[in-house]
Amino acid sequence: MNNRLYVVLSLLVGLASIGMGVIAPASAADKLENIPLTWKPTTTMAERGPLDLKGIDGAKLQVDAFIDNREDKAYIGVNKAKIPNRKVTTQEDVARFVTYQMKTLMSAQGVPIVESGGTVVMKGWIKRYFVEEASRYNADVELELTFSDPATGKILWSFMTSGNSSRYGISYKADNYYEVLSDALISATHELLRNPKFRDVMMKK
Repeated sequence: MNNRLYVVLSLLVGLASIGMGVIAPASAADKLENIPLTWKPTTTMAERGPLDLKGIDGAKLQVDAFIDNREDKAYIGVNKAKIPNRKVTTQEDVARFVTYQMKTLMSAQGVPIVESGGTVVMKGWIKRYFVEEASRYNADVELELTFSDPATGKILWSFMTSGNSSRYGISYKADNYYEVLSDALISATHELLRNPKFRDVMMKK
C-alpha cells in the first residue's frame, strides 16, 4: 500500500467515525480529578447579615480537628450536564481544609480561637461537602457540631449547621466548584454564629 492510499483510507475511517457519533475520550486536562482544595469565596459573612457576639471576648473556643464522615472522602462534585456524568475529586484532606477555613472565618468575626486550653471545646463532623452541577452550580455543606466543657467533658450544646450556594458559570470549571463550596461554608458558619445559643454556650449561661 503506498503512502497516498494509506492517507486516503485513514481520512475515510475518521469521517466514518464522526458520522457514527464516535467521540474521542476526554483528555486528562478535561477531567477535574484529584484537584487541590482552594478557598475562593465570592461573598462575605457581612453580606449574610449582622451577628451579635457581644460578651464572648472573655471565652476561649478550642476547635478540634473535624472528622470527615462522608462515604467517599475524595468525591466533592459531579457534572450532570455532560454524558457520561463527570466526577470532581480531590486527594487533599477535606476535614483539615474545612476546619482551617471555619476557624479563620470565626476568628475574623471576633470569636476567640485557641489551639489548646479552651474554656469551650468545639468538635465537628462533616456530613456533606458537595457540588452538583446541571444548569447551575449548587453546593451544600452540612456539619454536625458539639460544644463541651473541657473541665467536665459535659456536652453543652449540639448543633447541625448547613449552608448552600448556587450560581451560574462555565460548565465543568474548577473555579466555579471552588466558589460555591467556599460560599456554602461561609453560609454554614454564619448559620452557627447567628444562633443565640452559640453566644450562650461561649458565656456558659
